[in-house]
Amino acid sequence: MGERTAFDEDLSDTLRGLHVDTSNFHLLQYRHVDGFLITAKNSGTHWLRFMLSCAIAEQYGCPPPALASGDASDDFIGHPRRRPRWPATPWLGSSHNIPSRVLGSPLLRAAVRLPPTVVLVRDLKDALLSFYVKWREVLGVDLSEFVAGDPAGRRYRADVWWFLQFFNRWGRFAERWPDQTIVARYEDLMTDPGAQLRRIGRHWGIDFTEAALAAGVAAATRDQMAGKLDPAKANVISDEADRARIQFSPADHAVLDAILARRLRYDFGYPTLPTRA
Repeated sequence: MGERTAFDEDLSDTLRGLHVDTSNFHLLQYRHVDGFLITAKNSGTHWLRFMLSCAIAEQYGCPPPALASGDASDDFIGHPRRRPRWPATPWLGSSHNIPSRVLGSPLLRAAVRLPPTVVLVRDLKDALLSFYVKWREVLGVDLSEFVAGDPAGRRYRADVWWFLQFFNRWGRFAERWPDQTIVARYEDLMTDPGAQLRRIGRHWGIDFTEAALAAGVAAATRDQMAGKLDPAKANVISDEADRARIQFSPADHAVLDAILARRLRYDFGYPTLPTRA
């Protein structure tokens, strides 16, 4: 088999996008929810969900979720096919969805209400490395092989090509429909979680009290999260020692930068990510 060329990669990525366009109508199917939390993989999903859940619990006088992962974490935010445990609270759907471009049609938007959506992203390279560290034993490949990824989407649940699709689709939605879609960055949550929780809540029509914000921030420290993980599920927090030890090489960065420079259109303000001219 010959070496994969840039043309081959771009063609496979384009065909993958066409498949999304003809099959992924998640937002439309579950438009009954009060809001969506859409997250890039390994970008702080469980952390943000637990913070928001504890803030919502305080806001509406409900018990906080028993756990930060697994089914016991879904009292307020979970798969949109479920119904809320507490009917008086908003029900918020959560997923890693990459939407069809069809859902950006002005005609569809005029005819159908889609729920207000919050999209969580993280520096793409950091998220990609975190994914590899967490799943490297399952992946069974060296980091340098994983870095090149599979633009057809058959080998990995997430790789650089998956993140490209996620960033480009949601970047376009946030640009075209800023009243319906806002972007939250993992790094901004780390810097000022209270301000970000307030901003997210307001997008969903929830005006968090100071007590609710404090409850959300206090509940989701790394130690608190580690003590509330579902033992029956895979660990959702990467090992810090492994994360510090496993790093991209200069050659890995060069491969990623070449792919991103060809295909990435929305960098969400991350200065380390080259975008297509």
